[in-house]
Amino acid sequence: MSHSSRHRLPPIGLGLASVVLGAIGLMLFVLPVLAAPISGCGAILGLCGTVASLGGQRADLRLSTAGVAVCAASFAIDLAIQYAPGGYLGWPADSQIVEPGFKRPYMPPPAPFRGQLVAEPNWRAV
Repeated sequence: MSHSSRHRLPPIGLGLASVVLGAIGLMLFVLPVLAAPISGCGAILGLCGTVASLGGQRADLRLSTAGVAVCAASFAIDLAIQYAPGGYLGWPADSQIVEPGFKRPYMPPPAPFRGQLVAEPNWRAV
């Protein structure tokens, strides 16, 4: 293997790794805690592959750019999923106790039983 062919392999590997990590981030969109770091790492790999392949072949640059695009889309979806409940629900206001339209008198609970049974129950008669 010549020295020039070894020099071209890392950009292809970085671009492909970026695309794969972006796809994994898209599949894990329901778990933004896992998907956001994976997408971020894929974007970093794609940017490194883009910088490394600027002087090389166009296929290397395309794969790295596609990886950055997939990771950016995945990261945007992850952030949207992560912050969606905060945007719709907001912070809970002070608790509001709704009073009924009519007032009921206070009725104390029944007293506990402290006596004896007056008569033995006759279970056989039933």
